[in-house]
Amino acid sequence: MKILNVVLMTVVLLLLNACTSSTATPVVKSPSFERGEKDGCTTASGAYTKDSDAFNADSEYKNGWFSGRKNCNPAQVK
Repeated sequence: MKILNVVLMTVVLLLLNACTSSTATPVVKSPSFERGEKDGCTTASGAYTKDSDAFNADSEYKNGWFSGRKNCNPAQVK
């Protein structure tokens, strides 16, 4: 009887866990990231654009630049 209770509780917990909702937290991009992303996208399109000072000093700009270059690459098949 004890094993049956454990199995039953496990099944109930698994079913309840499957019913919970999952809402994704929206990504908030800093202005610096967005500027880097825009410059990286322009670079991917063929016109090399980068604020070297911001790239070297600001990780948000740098991450945005790489993100823009990667996501806007016309040769990349999506």
